[in-house]
Amino acid sequence: MIGPALLVIGALVGSTAFAGVPQAQTVTIRGTVVDAGTQAPVKDAQVFLVELARSVITGADGRFEFADVKPGTHTLTVSRIGYIFVRRRVPIVAGVTLDITVPLAEGTGTYQETVTVAAAAPPPSLPGVASQMELGSAGLADLRGVVADDPMRAIQALPGVATGDDFQAEFSVRGSSYRHVGIVLDGTPTATLMHAVRGREDTGSVAMINTDVLSRAALFAGPHPQRHGDWIGATLDFDLREGSRDRAGLRAAVSGTSASAVFEGPLGPDKRGSWLVSVRKSYLDWLIRKLEPESGSTFGFGDAQAKVAYDLTNRQQIQFVMIGGRATFLEEEEAGGLNELDRAISNSGFAAVSWRYVGNRFMVTQRVALVGADFHNRNVLDQELDRGFTQAETARLDVTATLGRGWTMDAGARYERARTNQTMREFASTPRGPRVSAERDLNAKTRLKTVWGEFGHRAPTGTVNMGVRVTDRSIASETAISPWITGERTFGQLTLRAGAGLANQYPDPMLWGVGAPRVVPERAASVDVSGEYRLTAGTRLTVTGFHRTESDVLRRVGEERVDPGTGDFVPPSQFPEFAATLDGTSRGVDVSVMRRGPSGLTGWVAYTWSHTDHHDVVSGERFDADYDQRHTLNVVAAQRLSYRFSVNAKLRIGSNMPIIGYFGGTAPDALVLGTTRNQVRLPLYARLDVRANRTFTFDRGRLTLFVEVMNLLGRDNYGQTDGFVRSNLSAVGYLDRLIPFVPSAGFLIEF
Repeated sequence: MIGPALLVIGALVGSTAFAGVPQAQTVTIRGTVVDAGTQAPVKDAQVFLVELARSVITGADGRFEFADVKPGTHTLTVSRIGYIFVRRRVPIVAGVTLDITVPLAEGTGTYQETVTVAAAAPPPSLPGVASQMELGSAGLADLRGVVADDPMRAIQALPGVATGDDFQAEFSVRGSSYRHVGIVLDGTPTATLMHAVRGREDTGSVAMINTDVLSRAALFAGPHPQRHGDWIGATLDFDLREGSRDRAGLRAAVSGTSASAVFEGPLGPDKRGSWLVSVRKSYLDWLIRKLEPESGSTFGFGDAQAKVAYDLTNRQQIQFVMIGGRATFLEEEEAGGLNELDRAISNSGFAAVSWRYVGNRFMVTQRVALVGADFHNRNVLDQELDRGFTQAETARLDVTATLGRGWTMDAGARYERARTNQTMREFASTPRGPRVSAERDLNAKTRLKTVWGEFGHRAPTGTVNMGVRVTDRSIASETAISPWITGERTFGQLTLRAGAGLANQYPDPMLWGVGAPRVVPERAASVDVSGEYRLTAGTRLTVTGFHRTESDVLRRVGEERVDPGTGDFVPPSQFPEFAATLDGTSRGVDVSVMRRGPSGLTGWVAYTWSHTDHHDVVSGERFDADYDQRHTLNVVAAQRLSYRFSVNAKLRIGSNMPIIGYFGGTAPDALVLGTTRNQVRLPLYARLDVRANRTFTFDRGRLTLFVEVMNLLGRDNYGQTDGFVRSNLSAVGYLDRLIPFVPSAGFLIEF
């Protein structure tokens, strides 16, 4: 289906004209407003007849009615907070009573009237996957945060997701690092769509995409089909929505960090296509300089997204997607050392063209994509500390077929060619001025070829899916084979799901280095078992147990520490170094209660207990994983109080992760360099955010005001940053306070 909604107008004969009897000059308009996804009636929606300046509010059955309406073309608008704003031109014929069904889609977008079944993609959910969670555009908009305006911040509130740094968009799932999470955008995997200071670890990051152009985000953890790429962690799948095929529209928003605008409309006189363009510009750096002229650093960004879709025939569709952005970091404090960062610029871009053909029992999709990124980091003397670039070209073919008797087949192939380069420098003062004292230059060219296939069987009471992915990478010494099997069975209100799989991930050449004698993929074997019980029509209780075994995982070596034998200080390596020497396990349980529906209190309460530990097979060390968090509680609650007012709250509590490195003592004030890795943990993390939304509906548009308070409880949370070690081995500056109590506001205008 193209577009989030469909307007169906059925003409019912209201009277019969007889000779000599005058026809009625007014008619009655009746209708029902329903949720586009569930078809459930939508209560408390405002339906406005513009020309007559009359409005009604739908009841519990979603019904509305306007009597004594004169013939002609009238404008009907429908507004409900959390749903798209609908504005339709409705023809009224004398003597005919209209009964209108108006489906409302949640979130962002404009109203669509047409449906193109041939080009519709398969449902996003994966049957049999024990751990999966999906957010529509409404959920993404509510949870992204006013200040950050970042869809990644919405993902951080999902069940089982852990994060301990307010300034970073990255997150962890079941103790895995963010680099083990696969990010997929419209079917193309990419890890570069992030505004960040590359080559440095103690700065902030924001996703390089406007939430208002996303139709959904889905997170899959544990064993799941490896259709898009090779990674050993979760998969985060983003879908960009299409533009409106009904009429041109505009959405303009101002948030705590940026201003954005989304333009969209139909393509061609027959409206067989659509276009969508989004632009976003951060003004946070300007605001900080105005409010706090002595602030230490600023971070600004700008980006743009575009999507064009066109139906060549009723069976063929082409799409074009393009995303680009630029981020700038400036250090405003007085100059430090020659190797301290003063200015950083990073650029990223993404472009993809796809063609889809739908037959009677099969669908073929072809994609060609280009992804690129570069960065430059300089010191106070404008000397280049770091620079690098990444470029990848990808061609992909996917086929989905219905085999009959409940059996389906999915298969695909992908070829990728990539080039990467990174140069790192250190400077030293000499009598003749600063000179390069050390330099490392890494270059890599790789080719990747992969094929995958999956067979599935669906029955009224359950499903089973079996698949395998085979990948060959030119720099690796062996081929990666990733099989999986998932299944589910329903017994009344109870659904049981289970899955097992082996995943592989080839290390980034920039982490591995040049000239490594043997490059092997990181591996993870996972097992999930879950039970879901439906308490009511919209409420479910889910319990999931999981176990993951890892091998050949990369770790950073050459970290500063205290020698356990002599007690002497061991300095860090000049440049970061990594080795694939870690084995480990991750085990735990997820428990969540979730309610979804068009009215009432919605959201979830989710608790996760997990433990992820690692063993270095070379050094013999055993320690908790860098992103191990034993206890995670994520609570999201949303309440629509009326058609124009809603409130929601987001509470995240975590026992927190280790301070990565060799430390002892206590955090945050008595940290010392130690002999054991990841022994000291960050203090307990707790943050409550509350948001309110209020809409104002006009003849031709809608205004939404939103107010948010971050860290409502004012708790002092801490994140890890770069520091230094004094001569007495005390560690200073490795912890930094995160976001304090911060109120913010913004607005959104829709036409």
